[in-house]
Amino acid sequence: MTLPNEDVMDLLADRFVVGFHNIEKASHVGLSHGYKPQQTAVGTTNGAGGRNVQIVVLAADETVLHVLPGFWNAEDLIPELQLALEIHRLYSDETKSPEAKQAMLAVLHRAQVRRYDDAALARSEWQDFDRAAEIQRSRDEARDTVLVDDSGQPVADAPGMLRLKSIPQIVHERLVERSFRKLADFGMETFVDYGRAYYDNNMGLDKGRSFPRAEHANQKREREQEKAEKAAAKLAEKQGQAEKRG
Repeated sequence: MTLPNEDVMDLLADRFVVGFHNIEKASHVGLSHGYKPQQTAVGTTNGAGGRNVQIVVLAADETVLHVLPGFWNAEDLIPELQLALEIHRLYSDETKSPEAKQAMLAVLHRAQVRRYDDAALARSEWQDFDRAAEIQRSRDEARDTVLVDDSGQPVADAPGMLRLKSIPQIVHERLVERSFRKLADFGMETFVDYGRAYYDNNMGLDKGRSFPRAEHANQKREREQEKAEKAAAKLAEKQGQAEKRG
């Protein structure tokens, strides 16, 4: 979930019921390599490995209150968990209408994004290979990961490279779009869809276990994506031919 931290563990023990679920066969899982128990953990950035692990906070009725994809630094995980508690209070408030709850939830998420100062944003930097993959994808399709200006046009830096939103901004905007959904209807596949599905660059160095079921899930996803792309291209070709005849 994150690197060991006493404050995190105390908060989880006091305010949450903690469990886990193996997502190795899930459709959204990424492809990575495991680590042996004796291997030393290293620090990483918020959101790294978003397909491989998700921290999900649920209400008792399986309504999703919060999701953090990937690993999170303890300094940023604690405020996010505190936000989840605040969202739970909002969700449980019977005096507010569904419309009022939706509006207040959006305010909470926007305020949380503003909480990320320069130090927190530095802990949330895109990994280079994820950034490169996301920028490449944004050239071929519309992506909610790209910064846009007031007119809705993508923002680029001096060399013309598209600028991406911070990982926290992407996470909280996507959570607003999925306000108070049940876990079964949450759409984890699209929620964790940023960067590339293959996460671990150290296959030749890491001597941990492999995940054959995750490999199978990734191969299945790639086949389905390829099939969908071919079907879309075929449909576009038919529409083009029909327009020419018309």
